[in-house]
Amino acid sequence: MNILTETTTYDTNPRMNTSPIRAVLPNGDKLITREFSTISTEIAKPLWPIIKDFLWTYEISRLSSANPRDDTKHKNVTSMQRILIRSGIDIEKCDIRHFAGSVGNRCIPEWYCTTWNTHDVRLARSIFSKRWIMFYRSQNIDVRPFANWNLPLAGPKAEQFNPGFKEEERINQRCKLLKGTDTNMYLMYALAYGLGLRSSEIKRAKWEDLILDGVGNRVIAIHNPKSGGKIQYRPSDPAWWDEIMSYKTSDDDLIVPVQEDNITRYFPQFLRRECGIKDKNPVHRLRKFCGHRVMQGNDIFAASRVLGHSSVEMTSRIYSGNPTIAPSF
Repeated sequence: MNILTETTTYDTNPRMNTSPIRAVLPNGDKLITREFSTISTEIAKPLWPIIKDFLWTYEISRLSSANPRDDTKHKNVTSMQRILIRSGIDIEKCDIRHFAGSVGNRCIPEWYCTTWNTHDVRLARSIFSKRWIMFYRSQNIDVRPFANWNLPLAGPKAEQFNPGFKEEERINQRCKLLKGTDTNMYLMYALAYGLGLRSSEIKRAKWEDLILDGVGNRVIAIHNPKSGGKIQYRPSDPAWWDEIMSYKTSDDDLIVPVQEDNITRYFPQFLRRECGIKDKNPVHRLRKFCGHRVMQGNDIFAASRVLGHSSVEMTSRIYSGNPTIAPSF
């Protein structure tokens, strides 16, 4: 891949001063020629790759640790491409210096947040995290144009969950009928409503992830959780954990051995059509019902652990409705 915007050519018959010069290198003083010194200086200059090539480098490269998943990197690149196209930047012709550009006297990410949305910027700027900046420097890529992308963003808005009891009753009635008609779709319902898993977590869940801890508590292991880290052990509702385990086949198999479309398209369509869920993300609506149910019989800390939230504060913003006040006499 040629990531230089200009091609440097060298004279095949240079007329240079070939007298040796002394340079201090890691392995001691060495005598080097002036031609080597000139070429070394040229190579040491920071690179400004074409944006398309730069994004391709990001997608195919691997960090030594905490490497994001391929689908996550693809989403980040897609968001970045959308931002740049709307900013009028041709990613096939412009180099990375255009990341430092502006629109209407505002830097690109700030302009995009006010004109379009913060979600794309939140994903796109992951390309410029501290670990990736270190990687780019190791590849001699100039990282100065990325400085504007570290602007502070407002945290994601967490809307308070308002459970509809008739809605929940209808969901349970329709989904429990799946036991006799579509086992895989019933297990999707059980993982989302019973254990509070996200769609992405349902797709990756294996039977071996359902485990008992040292004191007999039922737990599900979530690999590469959204909140960070390699693995997260979430306590589970014992009744739903046992219900799901009754369908176990083998440890190595996925709990829901179906195509991705069944989880991301057909199951949501069923929830909208048969259960009357109007939420933008019907599967996530089931997860919220799980959090609400856990809150009723436990406390906010337990609900936070079950759902795998990064903090109890996040859980409180979603599930803390009006408290039940005990009578004083």
